[in-house]
Amino acid sequence: MLLVIIDYFCVLIAVLADLVSGLRKAKSRGEKCTSSGLRRSVDKIGRYYLALFSMSIIDVLILASLHCLKESGIDLMPCFPYMTTFGAISLTLIEVKSICERSDEKGDLRMTVTRLLELLTRLNLR
Repeated sequence: MLLVIIDYFCVLIAVLADLVSGLRKAKSRGEKCTSSGLRRSVDKIGRYYLALFSMSIIDVLILASLHCLKESGIDLMPCFPYMTTFGAISLTLIEVKSICERSDEKGDLRMTVTRLLELLTRLNLR
């Protein structure tokens, strides 16, 4: 149980570190902190915890099955929250990658839309 709590806590710390990193990068670029950006972080935490909770339910089912098998004399593998730990490591690595990315390498949606509109207007003029 302690490992599952640590898994959930590490994901929260990683998302908060990404939020702080994003705020610092936006400040250095001179951008304003908007509620939509903060809302995305809250939404991300919700999606991450929903995924982790689903993995935890799968772990409970696996651990219950392993316990039943162990009671019948079959000991396949140690009781360990495999899915939750793997999910927490994966989500934390995603956040670490996000922190390490340069902000100009991240696809800015506004810039993409602007370029797409320019391309479409050029194609219509010819």
